[in-house]
Amino acid sequence: MRRVWALLVLLLVAALAAGDLESALRRAEELSRAKAREAQALQAEIARLDRESRRLRERLAELQAAITRLTREIDALDRRIALLTEEVAELGRDERQKAARLEELKTRLKVLMRRLWRERSGKYLPVLRAGSFTELAVRSRWLAALGRADLELAQATLAAKEELARTRAKKEALVRALVQDREERARKARELELARRKLAAALAELKRNRQAKVIRLDSVRQSQRELEAEITRLKRELERARLSKLPKSFNSRLRFPVDGGRILLRYGQNGEDFEWIQAPSPAAPVRAAADGRVFAVLYYGNVGWMVMIQHSRDFFTQYVNLQRPEVEVGDRVERGEVIGRLGGAVLISPDVLWFRVAVWKNGRFYYISPDPYY
Repeated sequence: MRRVWALLVLLLVAALAAGDLESALRRAEELSRAKAREAQALQAEIARLDRESRRLRERLAELQAAITRLTREIDALDRRIALLTEEVAELGRDERQKAARLEELKTRLKVLMRRLWRERSGKYLPVLRAGSFTELAVRSRWLAALGRADLELAQATLAAKEELARTRAKKEALVRALVQDREERARKARELELARRKLAAALAELKRNRQAKVIRLDSVRQSQRELEAEITRLKRELERARLSKLPKSFNSRLRFPVDGGRILLRYGQNGEDFEWIQAPSPAAPVRAAADGRVFAVLYYGNVGWMVMIQHSRDFFTQYVNLQRPEVEVGDRVERGEVIGRLGGAVLISPDVLWFRVAVWKNGRFYYISPDPYY
């Protein structure tokens, strides 16, 4: 903002030094247009940043959802691994019990084998020890049956132990696979979290950049408002300068060109160099504002007929939006004489007159406000 005011001051100093308010006005208008272009570019950049921010927020939400899903899967894998680990430990305990039982059976079988061997090796010892032959036969069969039962039990225990070992090995392999799967998911979760943090940082940077652009846009708009005020002031200064330097060849007052009319838009409003006068009705008569001679009668397709009246050497009035005029070039007209009727334009309402004052100076026409001359 300070730069804008500094530039305006330089413009004014240069204009005053050169006595050229029009140059200062043109430069201020150029600067205003440049600010308008800058404001438009900033608005486009803010819109782009908003689109990029929405895209990043959507991607950030996707990453967060993926991280949440992986976290839940890792928790489920942890629970399953813990359960399987407990099952493996239980199988290990069962396997050790079977191994201990197998050792007991092996010991018993060894004892039975030694006992059978002794009784078979001592040919007459069993007979001497047995009370009768029948007792001897029963003892031999009993020992043999006891040996077979222990052998079968040992074989069953061994088979159960081996089955437990196979089951435990499968579960251990499954645990290793689950642990590997968990580690892979944890690795992906870490990568996603890193990407999420980068996106969050990028989004924060976009927000800071957007805020800076918004602040700059506010500053540019404020500068535009100040420039517009300065342009309005320069126009008034220019108008006063033109009026102060006008020749004194016309020193009477102007008649209002439309009876019962009112000013709809004053000279200088919205950059307009015509004064818009609202007539009471369409096709209302338009009257000469002062005595003079018809200087020009021209037709324009969009704005209808135009009549220009010369009142002195360098003072003219102009009337636009007429139907075919009732005067011709060179005619003398008196103040209040009807020169035509409204309604000849395509783009102007049939009850509106475009009226302005023109001054011939330095080889060109200058258009000024008619208000001071009414």
